[in-house]
Amino acid sequence: MGDVLEHVVSGMRLSDEPFQTEVSFPDGARPDVLQKGVDGQGRLMVEAKFHASLTPNQPVPYLKWLPEDGVSVLAFLAPSGRVEALWPRLLHRLDKKGIPHSGAGPRCVAIDGTGKHLLITDWTTLLSGMESRLGDSEKGLADLRQLIGLARFAEANAPKSPHAGKALVEQVTTTGRNAGWINQDGVNAAPKPCGYGRYVWLGRRARLGVWVGFNTNLHEEFKATPLWVRVKRWKPPHDTGWTKRTIPALKEHMSHIKHVGSVLWVGVVPEEPADPDSYAEELEWIAEIVDEAAEPPLSPASVLAEVGRTYDQPVMNNIRRSEYVEALLALALEGSGWTRKEPWEAWHFENESGRRLKIKQSAATQSWGGDRDLGASPRFSIAPAKGYWDDKEGRWIPEAGRHANVYVFAWHGGTGTKADQRDPATWEFYVVAEGDLPEQKSIALSAIRAMTSACDVGRLPAVVAAVLGGAP
Repeated sequence: MGDVLEHVVSGMRLSDEPFQTEVSFPDGARPDVLQKGVDGQGRLMVEAKFHASLTPNQPVPYLKWLPEDGVSVLAFLAPSGRVEALWPRLLHRLDKKGIPHSGAGPRCVAIDGTGKHLLITDWTTLLSGMESRLGDSEKGLADLRQLIGLARFAEANAPKSPHAGKALVEQVTTTGRNAGWINQDGVNAAPKPCGYGRYVWLGRRARLGVWVGFNTNLHEEFKATPLWVRVKRWKPPHDTGWTKRTIPALKEHMSHIKHVGSVLWVGVVPEEPADPDSYAEELEWIAEIVDEAAEPPLSPASVLAEVGRTYDQPVMNNIRRSEYVEALLALALEGSGWTRKEPWEAWHFENESGRRLKIKQSAATQSWGGDRDLGASPRFSIAPAKGYWDDKEGRWIPEAGRHANVYVFAWHGGTGTKADQRDPATWEFYVVAEGDLPEQKSIALSAIRAMTSACDVGRLPAVVAAVLGGAP
């Protein structure tokens, strides 16, 4: 590593201080490797990449933690096939933040007015240099050759950008085609530089021509999903599914959108877990919006009846079931001082004192025709978030943690032909204060049952009030 740095950055020398891994800084920056100089300040940060995307903290917040005086380096280490793609993105992020820099060597820039440097090199260069320096160290060479083999494997299997996401796109579009809300007649796969995708006709009745696929650029910007729908009016006679209501309807109902010229990108954001079925359910919801926009409205009552039809099923898909449970709680908590929040907000209800309530739901019977293995307890996500959107202030609040004071876990255990998720009486509700939840990303239903007892929907307001009364 010292040889690589000294070759590129004049005056850069490694110290004898130990190398530290995963060091966390107050603003969330967490480089893979950090070495301090003899003055106790971090002089070298290394961020090692294989296939992972850049995080929002890379590279600008990382550079902030390097000292202003003296020579220091933030080095990115990546497969050779990614170096050409990552280096321009790193420089673009410097330019976007107005950080002046000048060339200091091969794929290396100096931050003007400081001793800080940003560089990128590849695994092959580093590991080959290490091999020549190990000499007769049999153990060292054996370890290193395993690393070289790993790097070669990673490089050989690195996703090529135009084909990134091919398996997921094909699974999701095949699900839609089999269910009848996607048609692929006369249209083909069409990979783009941002990832793999294909043209399809979307909608059961509308037949709106769209491109469905991976967009690695928007994934980096929004984080919520790599799968996007590209909506743009096709030329006649291939625009039969297009109306003047298409774009407004998608903007009204979807939370992750980006308008670029005449193109609207719509994010396909899945429910948890983020598996092909969840992506397909979200894409089906987009297809239903397209169908609604394509058909002339007859009357408010007929439109509402058509919307309600999708919920009037004994077994609902994950999206419908989530919306159903939220509506059920809205009715149950009515008159108890709780206000329902907008769909994109980080919690579902807020009371008059500012307390927040979040819902998690699941069911034993799934819309795709399967029952969960009842011998294994289902799990609910309780992972902390990186922040939340404040609708009043109109900005993102980068406050990590769980942002609700109380969680309501809704479980429907019905299986077989008699399972009816529309019946409020067949649901179980478990109310837990946020402070009583363990520090982990998910929790099993069995663990929740060990913490509290189930209640029916009629008792829910009283139980929520009791739990909050005892919450810190």
